[in-house]
Amino acid sequence: MNRRVTILATLHVLQGAEKRFGNLHDPMYSALLNKLMISEGVDFTFEEASGLGPTIAEKLTLEQLGAGHYLDVDPARGDRADFGIATNSHEPNMIGSPPRVAFANWQILEVHAKREELWLKRIQRQEFKSALVICGLVHLLSFAFRLQVANFSVQAIDYASWQRNSI
Repeated sequence: MNRRVTILATLHVLQGAEKRFGNLHDPMYSALLNKLMISEGVDFTFEEASGLGPTIAEKLTLEQLGAGHYLDVDPARGDRADFGIATNSHEPNMIGSPPRVAFANWQILEVHAKREELWLKRIQRQEFKSALVICGLVHLLSFAFRLQVANFSVQAIDYASWQRNSI
């Protein structure tokens, strides 16, 4: 039987990483994590936290499963060169001009691919039956397909704060 992985893609600002600036508190994100851990029988949590934790998921996993059941799969930006991965995975693209400015991000596909390959290796090394993988929205489908090719049973769900009227 294939090991099962549930991928939850979300906005990084909702993950609650303590070393990240600009987090948004959304109690429904925590409720979703708890619901998924119970309904999917999660026995291990992997997360794209980039060395910025602890996160809400890390704390919840420690509380529910104990030590040794959580892994931040993404290296910190300062450590990425050790893995042959560029520090930046996107380039900001300014829209408009001051004072009315917005930004879109060009995604650097090669960098994201190398990161996902590292994540996959780290996940394959762990023992689990049903894992939760938390990542940013840009990784949802590409990483789900990568896991399927690696013979995991995969399901995917996304959650973003814009899906609610207010937080």
